[in-house]
Amino acid sequence: MFRVLKKARIPLFLHARSNHIFTIWQHIILLVLRQYERKSYRMFTDWLIEAYYLRNFLELDYIPHFTTLQKFAARIADTLLAKIISSFILLLNISRLFIGIDSTGFKMTNASEYYTYKAKLLRKRYIKLSASADMLFQLIVVIKIRRAPTTKHDTKDFQPLIIKSSDILPISITVTDKGYDSEDNHVFVREYIHAFSIIPARFEYIPLWRTYGKYRKQMKMGYSKILYHQRNKNETIMSVIKRLFGEYLTSKTIRTQNKELSFRCIAYNMHRLTNLVIIVMFST
Repeated sequence: MFRVLKKARIPLFLHARSNHIFTIWQHIILLVLRQYERKSYRMFTDWLIEAYYLRNFLELDYIPHFTTLQKFAARIADTLLAKIISSFILLLNISRLFIGIDSTGFKMTNASEYYTYKAKLLRKRYIKLSASADMLFQLIVVIKIRRAPTTKHDTKDFQPLIIKSSDILPISITVTDKGYDSEDNHVFVREYIHAFSIIPARFEYIPLWRTYGKYRKQMKMGYSKILYHQRNKNETIMSVIKRLFGEYLTSKTIRTQNKELSFRCIAYNMHRLTNLVIIVMFST
């Protein structure tokens, strides 16, 4: 995690006049560990009392109050968290990205379905996380968070994710499911990003001569199943995030919910990068 923060060029302190009791690095690592432990702020600071070796490793002279972590999580900029997420893939020293895009929803509350039914509090709104990830290493590169359901379709998030991903590293291949089927998406990837796109066309029953778009017709005529099935790793990434860190959010405001999801993505990337290092060590 220290190497990632150094790669992202995160400063130790944002202001020269801060009290310098805790560094930004310490705060970020503690908030990432909180996602691992799946504890509230109060319970996490109580848990730090017993985590003696962790405090020594982070060089914590004092245990932060739980409100200190809460205020830092609400105060840290989204651009800073996005920079940290994208820095994981830069540690691997690869030249191009094999991008897959997918989205999933997170509940805004931990209330059971039985309670919401009896109390007539059926909640239809949820938080949607759209992520572009590298399919070879299964690391998240860029995320986009919004409220759902809305009139905005998933395909609206496609081009912003591709633009931000291409700014980090050049893209070689992009794969998505049928939910992102659009001739504009094909044109954008192939003619502007100069990459190869595999997005299966919807409505398979419609004949080829009635299908709109040159690239959508190519998809109906056939595409590489081996490359397309790499998209299944997107489902694996979303599943691991929910199994490790939960499928509901504990934060209440929109701003803190976005930060919590960002910290979960950082925690997942750290989990995945650690596993990759262990695999390399055993293979060699």
